[in-house]
Amino acid sequence: MRSVIFIFILFFFQNAGFSFQQSTYTVSGVIIDANTKESVVGASISWDDGTEGVIADVNGRFSFLLEKGTYTIKFSAVGKKTIEKRVEVTRNVELKIQMEEDVKQLSEITVRAKGEVSNLKSASMGIERLSIKSIKKIPPMMGEVDVIKSIITLPGISSVGEGAGGINVRGGSVGQNLVLLDGAPIYFTSHLFGFFSVFNQDVVEGVTLYKGSIPARYGGRISSVLAVETQDPIKDSLIVSGGVGLISSRLTLQTPIIKDKLGVMVSGRSTYSDWLLKSTNNPQIENSSASFYDLNSKISWRSGNRSRFSFSAYHGADKFAFSPDTTYRYGNSSSTLMHQYEVNEIFNVTSLISYANNFSNVIGSFSNQDFLLEIGSESKAAKVYMGADLARHYFEWGAELNQYELNPGQLKPTNAESIINKKELELDYGREWGFFVEDDIDIVKFKFIIGMRYSLFHKLGPFTTHTYQEGRTKSPQSITDTKIYSKNEKIVTYGGFEPRFSLNYEISEVQSIKIGYQRTRQYMHLIANNAAVVPTDIYKLSNRHIQPQIGDQISLGFFQNFKNGGFETSMEVYYKNIENSIDYKEGANLLLNEFLESEIVNGRGYSYGAELSINKTKGDLTGRLSYTYSRSLFQPDGRFEEENINNGNPYPAYFDKPHDLTSILSYQLSDDWTLSGNFTYSTGRPVSIPISKYEVGAIAVAEFSERNQYRIPDYHRLDLALTYDPQSTNKQLRSSWTFGLYNVYGRKNPFSVFFRDQNGAPPQAYRLSILGIPFPSVTYNFSF
Repeated sequence: MRSVIFIFILFFFQNAGFSFQQSTYTVSGVIIDANTKESVVGASISWDDGTEGVIADVNGRFSFLLEKGTYTIKFSAVGKKTIEKRVEVTRNVELKIQMEEDVKQLSEITVRAKGEVSNLKSASMGIERLSIKSIKKIPPMMGEVDVIKSIITLPGISSVGEGAGGINVRGGSVGQNLVLLDGAPIYFTSHLFGFFSVFNQDVVEGVTLYKGSIPARYGGRISSVLAVETQDPIKDSLIVSGGVGLISSRLTLQTPIIKDKLGVMVSGRSTYSDWLLKSTNNPQIENSSASFYDLNSKISWRSGNRSRFSFSAYHGADKFAFSPDTTYRYGNSSSTLMHQYEVNEIFNVTSLISYANNFSNVIGSFSNQDFLLEIGSESKAAKVYMGADLARHYFEWGAELNQYELNPGQLKPTNAESIINKKELELDYGREWGFFVEDDIDIVKFKFIIGMRYSLFHKLGPFTTHTYQEGRTKSPQSITDTKIYSKNEKIVTYGGFEPRFSLNYEISEVQSIKIGYQRTRQYMHLIANNAAVVPTDIYKLSNRHIQPQIGDQISLGFFQNFKNGGFETSMEVYYKNIENSIDYKEGANLLLNEFLESEIVNGRGYSYGAELSINKTKGDLTGRLSYTYSRSLFQPDGRFEEENINNGNPYPAYFDKPHDLTSILSYQLSDDWTLSGNFTYSTGRPVSIPISKYEVGAIAVAEFSERNQYRIPDYHRLDLALTYDPQSTNKQLRSSWTFGLYNVYGRKNPFSVFFRDQNGAPPQAYRLSILGIPFPSVTYNFSF
């Protein structure tokens, strides 16, 4: 069998254009900022008058093959002066490019999904790349520019509303996104009810969102992958940066230990928002408190020209008390150790190990009911992948292992007088393997990405499983048998292949068409029947009763640039089907429920939509207009009355928002002043409402509509920001002021709708608005 595989691979290499003769040579190198010495992420490298090109990676590195000859290679990046370099290729060439800032070039103020080369030439679909400079040009909320808020402005991305953490990608739920910080997963992605993300702007280097064409190296989620990379702290000198605002402040230090070899970064951010709550006239809010902090650190060591080690760590936490008797504490911790090694001009190896932990504590203090509720999850991972940069091919393969330990809930009394009964649910253990291979092929006007991933999941003991009576819905009353599994005993195994494919055909130098397909599997489920992410949400691993979700997505896109790249347009359509999707029975009890599978309704989820984006990248006025039409529905597959939601007919998911329009514009008033604005509009999310009531004795009972058949009012908001960034000749100190106004016209956007009984009259609807007033902010940013 091995010989057959070897012959097949050899035949493929020989017939697909691989060349091992020394008629081609490797041109590689690194691109850095001439002032800060930081890596320039996503820079475009092109030759042959721009008809061929590549993109620099998150470390500013690039590599490609050229035949023997003399070439003019162009290096360009957002906000940098373009460099043209004449290179004679008679052997392998190593370049170090230092790019200077171009204060006259205004393309940096646009949130750009892809550079010119990547937009038209790459086979990848549904990929959005953001630099931290482009993120900083979006009007800030509470004085902070924000990675997650910037992502939400992109086509195909939405959230359930103001004050809600997480994102919904192409009709997927929050729990279907894999969010990585330097390769380690992050579960709580937001602070302070979703108004801040956990990603500090001063440490972020770049952000990549995969909503289609997810590389084979990623697995475990069916909707998207959001990869956030932090800056490389290897510098020439000490750099101090930060900001002071009305709600939060931050400070970051990056310093070399050994110049150009060893560097360290430490960063901290905290909020002091209680003064804002206490300034209100509402006694309940006055007695509340809300705060957060986060800490980042990273150390990098460059061993020679081809080897690099890095260790990064993050810890962040929120504390929230809406009243004196209940306090919520929740957050994340993560760390990653990574080694990147270039074996030679062709082969490279990346290996990493990571640890992640998310925790949530609810502390109750009542007269005789003092308690502590603990929920959380822990994961450990190891991953290695290798790449080979061959003629017209980039071949990548590798493997990973993830170990999970989930805590679904531990309730404990906190003193001897408390009448709370102790309840501890079993921990949830599992192990997931992933093996992957992918080939990026470039053949004349065609570019292919062909990938295959195989994932394997084991649900492990110790654990107790139940067998339910046939012909009855799952409930504690229908249990017929119980089995206890010992530590590390395999309870159930799931697995399967996950093919990935995408194709780009270049119609012309300014037009291309793409098509893609991907299959993904998800073995971890977010269990939550509320619209917003809350600290009491839990994660659950697949088991005998909860099968893994399987997502199949097909997408088609058309891309065209106008006026030498001054305008970039794209349109993508997609359809996604999700097997083994889950929803919940009416009145489901999800917290501290040892029979959780009895509250779940199985079915099929599906979503479809179209995304249109128009980017203007040159001139005094730049910006982007994006529109998304998207539907997300659930088809229940219940066999019993308790599971037969909406009479078995499809109904909208709670995050289904068909229309979404976002416009971001930025105008350079002068060399020092920039005015930017953001307008967003979206359809209100679905809700179920009471449509009548009846009385049982003296008790009034509300009768609700079918699930999610009504909608809250539509959402729209305008934000403005004015930035003063003086172009000082002092290169040692740079500072700026940002004046922002969030929700300019004070729209009371509803987060939800609730109803009150009116003494016999029909129930009256009321809307809950999180921030229904204009909110000003002032932030002073500095770097020296």
